[in-house]
Amino acid sequence: MGPGAHFVHYFVSAGRAVNFVGITEQDNWLGESWVDRGEVTDALALFQGWHDQVLSIIGATDETYKWALFDRNPLQRWSVGRVTLLGDACHSMLPFMGQGAGQAIEDGATLKGCLLKLSNDIPAALQLYEKLRLPRASRLQGMSATNKTRFHMLDGPAQRERDAEMARGATDWSPTAIAWLFAHDAELIEVQSMSALPPKADS
Repeated sequence: MGPGAHFVHYFVSAGRAVNFVGITEQDNWLGESWVDRGEVTDALALFQGWHDQVLSIIGATDETYKWALFDRNPLQRWSVGRVTLLGDACHSMLPFMGQGAGQAIEDGATLKGCLLKLSNDIPAALQLYEKLRLPRASRLQGMSATNKTRFHMLDGPAQRERDAEMARGATDWSPTAIAWLFAHDAELIEVQSMSALPPKADS
């Protein structure tokens, strides 16, 4: 993590290759493609001055692609009558909680459960689905947007406080703090409303 940018890397293809994602802030994006070719030299320039490991990963890359990241504010509702939305159509979010696809899968599981529970009243099933899913997905949208700010802090007191929290395991990356996220079972319709949200900070 650094001022205005962050860098993620991980093994793929059973450890035979490494993928990296470098996120930088720009205010002049014009392209609409998901497969625009990038240049390794441009990526190196964007992360100039970063740790040697970051630069060596970028420098060893065969090819790069570039695309913009966009999100939306949470919607007030997803369902009207016999029509509803699911996934990015109703809660597109930045990838800074790693939950975009996961929340779409949860949507599908909950929608299935609601339709099975209220198969004779589709509008009611869709309203139940929205009631159960909208608060949780909206919360994760907000957390993802907050992480963009947290990941890209300028050097200074706030950044040092963030780093100290991370070193103590006191952030929402710690297993205890995010248990609400990964312990959730989207198919358990009867108990979802009690476990759909994390505990409040003051509880």
